[in-house]
Amino acid sequence: MVPRVEYSVTAPAAREELWEAFCDLSRLLGRGIYSEAAFTEGQPWREGSRIRYVVLQPLKATVTAVVTLCEPAVKVGLLNHALGITAQQLVTFTALKPDSTRVDMIMDFIGESTSPVPFDVKASLQFFCQDALDSMIVRWKDKQRGA
Repeated sequence: MVPRVEYSVTAPAAREELWEAFCDLSRLLGRGIYSEAAFTEGQPWREGSRIRYVVLQPLKATVTAVVTLCEPAVKVGLLNHALGITAQQLVTFTALKPDSTRVDMIMDFIGESTSPVPFDVKASLQFFCQDALDSMIVRWKDKQRGA
């Protein structure tokens, strides 16, 4: 099992602006990658709340996640389960300057898959990390343009 996947982006924005874009799960929809991304239990972005993602590409899967830690505009932790794989995810928002922020996403795998995994786990999760943060930047830019 792959131990860790990491990805980061930097934008000329305050942490709070990128946090707001990250929290908008609708940014993931309408692009042929996810057909569903929604909270199913609890108040959004509170410890213990649950999210369901239905993924269409690069492989079909339903991901369930629980928020394990949430300090808005600072960091959020999730525990993700799908296809017999469990991954602990941490997203941090670091102010580089008042108008510049780096967002880092780290996924650490926990345990071993309970069944054979017929796909490249690292490549798939790298794709999801990149898409999550890249779509956050697109959502933030759209808001800047008033879209």
